[in-house]
Amino acid sequence: MAQRVIGDRRWKCLSVRQPYAWAIIKGAKDVENRDQKRKYIGRLHIHAGLEEMTEHVDDCVAKVAGHFGISVAEALDDYHRHVKRGLGTIIGSVHMFGCAVHHESEWFSDKYEYGYLFRDPKPLRKPIACKGRLGFFHFTP
Repeated sequence: MAQRVIGDRRWKCLSVRQPYAWAIIKGAKDVENRDQKRKYIGRLHIHAGLEEMTEHVDDCVAKVAGHFGISVAEALDDYHRHVKRGLGTIIGSVHMFGCAVHHESEWFSDKYEYGYLFRDPKPLRKPIACKGRLGFFHFTP
């Protein structure tokens, strides 16, 4: 049975490296690939990790541009504006509604055992500085 957290003052957070944290909060990336199964269902805050995976930026930005039907240049400008706001911050939240072993999303990768399924992204107006941790962690705002 999935775990549902209601009324807890702490935020459940997941640290994701850039550019993928940006793609999740933009609403383009609906699956986060991981090697651990999670039964959590509910609001999940996305933490932009301290490191940027620069070798993945071009591919990620192209996917986001395709998702929204905008130019790659426009998506890249948006990404750079977003990253300037800070690595090592909580940038928004999504609703995590499941964990799958296969998914039709272009973001799902067979290199990992599971994909965390996301919908309803809500970016924060102002990112919240947070050191974070690998994987899931709790944060009290």
